Amino acid sequence: MDKQLKKLSTVMLWIIRLLMILLPLMDILVWLFPHNQFSLNAVIAPALSDHFNDKTFASLQINNQLLGMSGSLVALLPLWLGFLWLARLFKNYAQGTIFTLDNARIYGKLGWLCIISALIIQPLTDSLYSVAATINNPPGQRIIAFGFSNTNFTAIICGIFLIIMARVMVIGHYINEEQQLTI
Repeated sequence: MDKQLKKLSTVMLWIIRLLMILLPLMDILVWLFPHNQFSLNAVIAPALSDHFNDKTFASLQINNQLLGMSGSLVALLPLWLGFLWLARLFKNYAQGTIFTLDNARIYGKLGWLCIISALIIQPLTDSLYSVAATINNPPGQRIIAFGFSNTNFTAIICGIFLIIMARVMVIGHYINEEQQLTI
């Protein structure tokens, strides 16, 4: 077993576990306390200045905050689920199990997660943010916006790549299994 891979996998496992705790916590804090510099320019949580103009931001009410928080948590769901699978993958790597069907399945799940996130979760999140920003406007001035950008397209391409990589790993696993049985 490669010691460098084991060490790197262990470090990544701890980083992922830390992020699984920090990201939802920071996300919730940004929406509970929106009127501070951290919430406006957050790096590891949604920066509120990205979604609200100055007028809307100044008049944030609890309904805006709850809708925004729900949008943020929906957006975090695929990332958090991906972290769960990556933690399992890095744990396997740290234990020396590399080319296994379990790892190949994890890559496949990550690929499908990227595609589902790009096609469903990200547009849903954008619509929740637009509702959160305009819910207090008078009727006729409220907006529900759906978007599809280069980020979504990139996530779909990455998802397809991960699914193909998972399939290649499955084939490699079976070839390796056959070679071990050959005398």
